[in-house]
Amino acid sequence: MEEDYEKMLEDAREDLPEEVFESARFTIPEADTQKSGNKTVINNFGDIADNLGRDKKHLTKYLLKELGTAGHREGKELILQGKFRRGKINGKIEDYCEEYVICDECSRPDTRLVKEKGVTILKCEACGARKSVEE
Repeated sequence: MEEDYEKMLEDAREDLPEEVFESARFTIPEADTQKSGNKTVINNFGDIADNLGRDKKHLTKYLLKELGTAGHREGKELILQGKFRRGKINGKIEDYCEEYVICDECSRPDTRLVKEKGVTILKCEACGARKSVEE
């Protein structure tokens, strides 16, 4: 009986993606910002969104709402109306990661956002946890 369990456990582990077993620490990317007049430019915005595995539109909408400003994307940059400290922007990116990237159950970043019946779900690829999130 125990041998059957061990065999089933081994088969299940073989089906999991390799990144589940990697122990590399996930680091939240930091914004490379510069002020230009009354605007703040996040130069590496595209790289941040790619690193987090999230849609640039979703991250843009979140940052604009949280910072209470208007802005737009140009190429890999996000241009914000107003002057913002780098620390404040990085804090909002960290908040975004806690809400939309990091799994509440296993604390891994191996998640994706999926829509089911009009509800956005944060689904963890590592442990299978699911959590509804605001769009």
